[in-house]
Amino acid sequence: MIALLLVSLAASLLPSEARVVSRKDPVGGACILDLNTDLPKKNEPLFLQRTPSGSLDLVLPEMEGKRGVIALREGENILISCPGKKNHIAATNTEYSGASCKAGKTLSIGGSDYSSTDLDCSSRASSTTRPTQKKCAGGKGIIVELGFDVDNSWIPMIESCHDVEKSNTFYSVHTVHGAIMGGKVYRTTARPLFSRGDNIFFKGFNPETAYAQKNQKEVLTRELGAANANKYFLSKKTFFLARGHLAPDADFLFSAHQFLTYFYVNVAPQWQSINAGHWLKVEDNTRKIAKSLGADLQVVTGTQGVLTLPSTRGEKEIRLQDSRLPVPEHFWKVLRNTQDDSCIAFVSTNNPFLTSAPKTICKDICAENRWPKLQDDLSKGYVYCCRYEDLKRAVPEMPNLTCKSLLKGEL
Repeated sequence: MIALLLVSLAASLLPSEARVVSRKDPVGGACILDLNTDLPKKNEPLFLQRTPSGSLDLVLPEMEGKRGVIALREGENILISCPGKKNHIAATNTEYSGASCKAGKTLSIGGSDYSSTDLDCSSRASSTTRPTQKKCAGGKGIIVELGFDVDNSWIPMIESCHDVEKSNTFYSVHTVHGAIMGGKVYRTTARPLFSRGDNIFFKGFNPETAYAQKNQKEVLTRELGAANANKYFLSKKTFFLARGHLAPDADFLFSAHQFLTYFYVNVAPQWQSINAGHWLKVEDNTRKIAKSLGADLQVVTGTQGVLTLPSTRGEKEIRLQDSRLPVPEHFWKVLRNTQDDSCIAFVSTNNPFLTSAPKTICKDICAENRWPKLQDDLSKGYVYCCRYEDLKRAVPEMPNLTCKSLLKGEL
């Protein structure tokens, strides 16, 4: 009995279309590896298995009670990989190795036995960005895949729609695996630095420098005047622009998968008070409903518009790099239950300086669909719910989704 759950991300499908099927029979096997106690703590490798066609798939865990586990029969094989330049499994000095279950937490590689906790990579498993020729956002952007390159197999996990010329990401698409979300790895090491990715992105400037608070202050001073800049940039009150994840790290199961989210094409400038405020609650509620339903959710998260702030010369659009890297006016997120095509959309303002409730870009339907109202503190973001179809009319750059009914929340 195969005890591994595999995710196949065919090139013709969005990554979010992958399915995880929960086993109804009890978890069993000679080797039961707990994700939070039995895997390497420093540099977790990738866990994969070959398909009948010879390509590689990521192995996803299954639940045993409240813990996530990788369960293997005696002699069952799994592939362990440490992708990246000069990266390797520290114990074997190889980039990838086949391992078979011996017993307990002992895996056999090339005739030698190793504890599962000792199979660290020499450095973090490397992910990468892969620009494609596929157009998105009505031709304004291209699809960029974020994934892993292992033994001539490309394994995408996130698709982002990015405008290369304007250094602007319209949206990112990923999957939240609700049935096994409760067993995910909780980060044991520090967050990685953000990466530029392929050299076609952010040409002519360094996005790290553009996001630096020093540059933010200079941009606001130049566009709004010194007095207004001092009013809007207050780092001690979290009034500064963070690198707001579109596909957030906490939605992914393994450390290596979580770290894959740290590419600049998967973030947009978001005020920190909102990033750590009501938008964080939207992300938390996404995982909660996926877990409650035990379903795979297709999640699309994006941006809309360009934020304007008042200056001595009227309203001014805010961008962090000349005419590029715009600060969005709104962030939005669509959840689609892949089991029944029920959907809900969330929209958040990206302006912590509002003094009254803003005009919505689509009708607010939170209350009648049992989603919490996150509107009590405008500095944390004004969040409302919409039908996918209504939001799509306001944000035509959104991808086409199949939505047949409304996804209800759990107040």
